[in-house]
Amino acid sequence: MCYMHCSSCSKLVCPTCIESDHQTHQLKTIESGCTDWMNKLFDFHDEVSNETSLYLRKLDTLEIVDNLQYDEIIHKIELDKKETMEKVEQKYNAEKDNLGRQKKLISSLFTSRKDKISKQQDNIDKERKIFKDIAVSKDTAKFVEKADEFESKHLKEVTDSIHSNRYNSKILRYTPGIVFGMEPNTTTNEINVTIQQAFNMDLISIKDLKIDKSKTIWTSSIDSINQVEVKTGVENLKINKRTPSSAEIGEFIQIEITNTDDLVFISSKGVYILYKKNETIKKIVGLTENKPRSIHISKENRLLIGMSFDDAIKSTDKAIIEVFTLDGKMMSAKTIFNSGNKFLINDSVTGCATFNDESETFTRKENSYKGTICYIDYNDKSHCGRLIKLNLNRDIQWEYRGNIIINHEKNSFNPCSMVVTSQDNIVVADLKQSSLHIIQPNGLLLTLVDLTLVGLQGPELLTIDGDGHLWIKTLTDTENGKLSELTFSGF
Repeated sequence: MCYMHCSSCSKLVCPTCIESDHQTHQLKTIESGCTDWMNKLFDFHDEVSNETSLYLRKLDTLEIVDNLQYDEIIHKIELDKKETMEKVEQKYNAEKDNLGRQKKLISSLFTSRKDKISKQQDNIDKERKIFKDIAVSKDTAKFVEKADEFESKHLKEVTDSIHSNRYNSKILRYTPGIVFGMEPNTTTNEINVTIQQAFNMDLISIKDLKIDKSKTIWTSSIDSINQVEVKTGVENLKINKRTPSSAEIGEFIQIEITNTDDLVFISSKGVYILYKKNETIKKIVGLTENKPRSIHISKENRLLIGMSFDDAIKSTDKAIIEVFTLDGKMMSAKTIFNSGNKFLINDSVTGCATFNDESETFTRKENSYKGTICYIDYNDKSHCGRLIKLNLNRDIQWEYRGNIIINHEKNSFNPCSMVVTSQDNIVVADLKQSSLHIIQPNGLLLTLVDLTLVGLQGPELLTIDGDGHLWIKTLTDTENGKLSELTFSGF
């Protein structure tokens, strides 16, 4: 019925439709109208095809440009890598050369000291021969004169050279770079230890020692806590206040000082606080199921209580360091358990410490040691042990078992006491070797300080007072013992 094509409407139309709706429209035969429509579509198709081809060519061009840009960037990266590696190599070669120069300097200092002592020893040997010849000749007057000179001059000269109240040493220290985005740096670190004053006091029964901000010495024995006032010019110190134990408290073990100069202590019955102002004692928490052995108060006023066991095997999966607030609330999430019997292989946690994290060396987040714990894992039977450092995840970060130079099978590492300095270095007293091991927070040994060079032997207890001075309790020089106040720098 449709015999015409309406170009205006693009439809096929019949006579009725033409009369009613398409009288003014452009009408063509069906063959002519469809041919025009097909040509129109083909033209549109050709236009679209041309635009598509152009667009594809543009994409190809962009891809080529992008690939060229990638190759150019890779080339620049390689050049930058090469240049950086050359700079790194130059920097590290410079550090090696610097290290060599500093090592020669330190070696020359040691050589100079040894040469001085050797020359003095040669002089003594010569004087001794002369002195012996005089003795053989039985010239009494000359013998007395030479004997006095030999003793007062030559022997004293060597003694004064070897023994003094000051220890000085230069060591090499290396700060790594690149990994932490810092420049590597090798420096010469000077260690100085000077005895400021030494005191005689009854230290035989002392189990622990602390010094508060007012320079009051607190000591604990099994049956009492004692206070001793330090007086200038007085060498023999005596107890001026004594707080006796009781059946309720039990035997005193270790003590610690709070920020307000009150005393917190552990006994066989629990943890207590002794208020300095009114001398009253308050119980913080009972520990009847466990045997407390050591106590430490962190910067955040957390109580860390190290435990003791009759046998290391019995400590497996038990709490070896319990953490409390000062009001006695247990912080279970902070408690250290001996999982897999690896955190405590000996019998006791005899010392514990946390880090200050105030040193400029550890300002970057990944180098922070704040909140981490270090403790002594000690064997009471063999008197040896190890130092353990835990990270924030409470995994073992490192362990220190002494230094092979001074510690071996016959002279095992005896870490009897420890403190942390303001620079977050750990100072450990080695009783058997009369030495201090200065250990960096990363577990590397900074240096060893031989206390015999300043006349101290057998360091048993260490503590740091409010002025940053190191106090050492030793068992030498007097019948009862000796307490020495030392200033130090370099660690």
